[in-house]
Amino acid sequence: MNNFPGKTFIVARHEFLKTIKHKEFIFMTFLFPLLFAGITILPAVLSGMNQAEDQKVGYIDMTGSLGFPESIQSKGFSLEPSEAKTSVVEFVIYKDISDARQALQAGQISSYLVIHEDFLKTGTIELYSLEKEASMQNFELSAELSNIVITSLLKDKVDELTLNRIRDPVNIRFYNVGESGESSEQGIADIFASFGLPFLTAFLLFFSIFSSSGFLLRGVAEEKENRIIEILLSSVTPSEILTGKIFGLGAVGLLQVVIWLAAITLGSGYALTVKIEPITLFLAIIYFIFGFLFFASVMAGIGAVTSSLQESQQIAGFFTFVAAFPLIFMQMIVTNPDSLFSVFLSLFPISSPVAMLARMGTTSVPLYQILASIFILLISVYVVILLSSRLFRTYLLMYGKRPKVKEIWKNIWTGSR
Repeated sequence: MNNFPGKTFIVARHEFLKTIKHKEFIFMTFLFPLLFAGITILPAVLSGMNQAEDQKVGYIDMTGSLGFPESIQSKGFSLEPSEAKTSVVEFVIYKDISDARQALQAGQISSYLVIHEDFLKTGTIELYSLEKEASMQNFELSAELSNIVITSLLKDKVDELTLNRIRDPVNIRFYNVGESGESSEQGIADIFASFGLPFLTAFLLFFSIFSSSGFLLRGVAEEKENRIIEILLSSVTPSEILTGKIFGLGAVGLLQVVIWLAAITLGSGYALTVKIEPITLFLAIIYFIFGFLFFASVMAGIGAVTSSLQESQQIAGFFTFVAAFPLIFMQMIVTNPDSLFSVFLSLFPISSPVAMLARMGTTSVPLYQILASIFILLISVYVVILLSSRLFRTYLLMYGKRPKVKEIWKNIWTGSR
């Protein structure tokens, strides 16, 4: 009994060092930060280097009633309005469509508009540009055209204040009211940022938990299939093997999550800032530890009972599918986080780590639900570890035929006496 901690540590250290040197672990761990950098940092850097492109737009006004200015400033979309790029749109009038088409083909204008005589009846304006050169600027131009039409139709009919309000009817501002009653304004970037960590953590937990527990499943199945487990059992007990593998691969998963979160935190400064709430980060770690212990124990039990890696992966696929429910129904959780279905997923131990963090990103989850979720997950971890350890001891050296469900249950209950 005195050697138990030492042997468990040796197994854990061996699993940790073996896994972090594995090509699959290195690829998955460092691929995500690179992808995140490519998605967030690179576009931000490129957009800062590139100036907004000016346009020269021709138009043929067959109504003769619309007053196009010589030029306007068009502002693109940005989470921070002060950082939005602006471009100049210059309008050039043409009498005939053929003249405008020739100018377009000659590269003198980037596009041209056609306003037919029945515009007041149809509201249709036709925009023509060269094939494969239509860009987002054409869609931004649509909003500017609406302002031009409104100004032309209502000029001298309403006062300037009313005209401005018709062109820009609503400018919504978001405020948060704290527990003390004080309010603080939030921009669009702040709103996205407050959701960022819970959602990102939910995805990270899912992939990291199943990546680490998958290593355990594969390791147990391969060692059993190759008869390596017989050599290990000559000097280490089944409990020491199980405990060492769980702790070693748990440390691998935790290292993976820390690297990912560090990459998100550092990379978000160049794009959309991710607001890291200490309580969310704390709960993310708690859910990762308990979630990993739960699934790692399940995978260890599956690996012990099955006779091959392929068979193990087939059975484990069922648990993976159920655990992915929060990702499959993410839209439902986001749009209705307090529904009975969303609450159930955040309490059900297989899906609670991902579902609860996703709910926390969209609503104020009651404290009792968070505590109940953690308590249910903790009890589930204890039960699963207990059952898996019995399966581990019973079936680790059994080869050949697959045990039936009735036989497995019999051995579980026999082991409890």
